[in-house]
Amino acid sequence: MTKRGTHGNQAGAAVTQMMQRAAKAYAGGDWAEAERCCRQILARQGSFFHALNLLGIIAAQTRRFEEAVSLLGRAAAASPSDATAHNNHGNVLRELKRFDEALASYDRALKLKPGYAEACNNRGNTLWELTRFDEALASYDHALKLKPDYVEAHNNRGNMMRALKRFEDALTSDDNALKLTPHSAEVHNNRGNTLWELKRFEEALASCDRALKLRPDYAEAHNNRGNALRGLKRYEDALESYDRALMLTPDSAEVHNNRGNTLRELRRFEDALVSYDRSLALRPEYAETYSNRGVTLHEIKRLDDALDSYDRALKLKPDYAEAYNNRGNSLLELKRFEEALGSFRRALECDPGLLRVYQQLGETLNRLGRIDEATAVYLRWLEADPTNPIAQHMYAAASGSNVPERCDSRYVTALFDDFARSFDTTLERLDYAAPQLLSAALAPRVPFGQQMLDVLDAGCGTGLCGPLLRSTARFLTGVDLSSEMLAKARARNVYDELVRAELSEFMDSGPQRFDIVNCADTLIYIGALEQVMAATRRCLRPKGVFAFTVEALPEAISDPFKLTMTGRYAHSDSYVREVMASTGFSETECSTIDLRKEAGANVRGYLFIGSVAP
Repeated sequence: MTKRGTHGNQAGAAVTQMMQRAAKAYAGGDWAEAERCCRQILARQGSFFHALNLLGIIAAQTRRFEEAVSLLGRAAAASPSDATAHNNHGNVLRELKRFDEALASYDRALKLKPGYAEACNNRGNTLWELTRFDEALASYDHALKLKPDYVEAHNNRGNMMRALKRFEDALTSDDNALKLTPHSAEVHNNRGNTLWELKRFEEALASCDRALKLRPDYAEAHNNRGNALRGLKRYEDALESYDRALMLTPDSAEVHNNRGNTLRELRRFEDALVSYDRSLALRPEYAETYSNRGVTLHEIKRLDDALDSYDRALKLKPDYAEAYNNRGNSLLELKRFEEALGSFRRALECDPGLLRVYQQLGETLNRLGRIDEATAVYLRWLEADPTNPIAQHMYAAASGSNVPERCDSRYVTALFDDFARSFDTTLERLDYAAPQLLSAALAPRVPFGQQMLDVLDAGCGTGLCGPLLRSTARFLTGVDLSSEMLAKARARNVYDELVRAELSEFMDSGPQRFDIVNCADTLIYIGALEQVMAATRRCLRPKGVFAFTVEALPEAISDPFKLTMTGRYAHSDSYVREVMASTGFSETECSTIDLRKEAGANVRGYLFIGSVAP
């Protein structure tokens, strides 16, 4: 609140003296004395502006907003040409969420004093509450034009830009505020929020740390620091930050929710549910927590309970796209496909920018054999996000238009970075057998248990083949395009070397380096095999062995390979044999196998093994 200065008036020397005493007491922090003096003045002269104004300010600062709005309204009526009075009245009306009335008060203040930067800033805050964002931004910009060093306006402008998801603009406002107040913990914290939204997690962490250095008891900064650490996958450190925030603000529903999300990432699902339940006990209307709770219940296969949580979230927030998407995933698990389709479609209606829903919707339609509808969904996705490699690839697979001879590396990276967390459990559920089948096929040709050979696990993923290959390997190398999958492989502690690289390029970089190349379900992302087979042949030593799996192309199809609606390639056995022979492999064997289950049916594949001549 802006306190209007005390001036002499015609109310008499006693009133003037009493008002001076009130102003001095207020300035010295003795608000009770200031209030007592103001009430004495008003008992004598009920419309005395300065007493009404100061008493209204004190009432507002002690959160007696209904009393404050009455007093400040009377002050504005007593001195209708005083811009400060109208600004103060507007501030209290805004606290009471009487936004249209607040806006009218600020407009009166600005009509009286067009250069009143504070009223412009407050007007912007009110327009933001009314979701009139363009007008709010214009008010903030006008305030800054009037007062370029107005830190609060820069800060508010940054907050609004974050709400609008214009994060680069928000960062500019944050930086402008910091130039003016480099020691403001609040601005460092806000800047950290912006950097977190931009996924610049290391910088976000640094901003939160600066805020906490200036103000160690800043609970919000501890919470935001936890968010940054979670973005960096430093989950245990994130928990520590959330716990510090909760020591300072134990009743923060947001922190309990964030803590639950972190526990879920650590797969401590029961502990996560406890955190979500605490969050909801503190804020029963917290839709985000209900949705997150549903995801956790989905993870532990309590699917009906998960649906109940999503429905509660949607009752509180009917346009909550993320909850519709999560609900669709649980309905898929329950094989309630039509309902799942409805949830995915509703998610896109609520938020067309939630682009990953297109993938779920398209895959579900494909699973139901509704290829034309799936193709249309992938086209919409591609139109909404033209550079997305998954959208490009799946549209080509569904439409048969511009089909590539191999998957784009960007597609493979994006697909498996996202899939890494649930990869092992998903394949276990699908009875994935390729690692064991390859190990059994290799056993007659190479010595297991002696650790004599240099082995490459080509497309190693999360390292499912690593433990099976370890006993034959003097040096075990894994290569993959996905850094997230490699992180999972690294955690197994069985590889001597893990490399992020494109497979053919990596193999070409080390001629005759390996004795074994093992390749489980990697070539299903490559259609034309000539280049990768030649690179494999070059990287193997004499007597080297190459063992791999591919998906089987139906015998009725005469093509050498085909990109299927799953986004993977299937190959004919005759084509694979021809390529192996032409690139120098001999003693080739082929077995028909079941690779895994998909939609309840076995996926037929081929296991090939061949050798390099001595």
